[in-house]
Amino acid sequence: MTLSDMEMDRDWKPTGKVRPQSTMAQAFSSALDSAFMLDSDVNHLSLTIDQKKQQMAIQTRELENLQARIREAEERLKAQSHHSVSASSAGPTPGEHDRPSALSIRTGFFDHHWDSG
Repeated sequence: MTLSDMEMDRDWKPTGKVRPQSTMAQAFSSALDSAFMLDSDVNHLSLTIDQKKQQMAIQTRELENLQARIREAEERLKAQSHHSVSASSAGPTPGEHDRPSALSIRTGFFDHHWDSG
């Protein structure tokens, strides 16, 4: 029993492989590609896209590192300012009131204050 062309077409299922091309089809495809320089444009675009993806990945990592460093610096600053506020609210250390401040020395308050006594 011989199958007709219609029966063969109906029973045909793709195998997932690339369909073979005839020599004439390959030559025609090559001629079109070279006439319109499709291969070189596609290859160039593909390379450009890959380079830009790689550049974006690098820049994303750099940005994440910078953001982490900024967060760490902000946390240190917050801890430092919190520490200095709590230290200043505790009041002067013993003996500190006996020494003139830099402001009183610069303004001359120190001289006038001690001269009056």
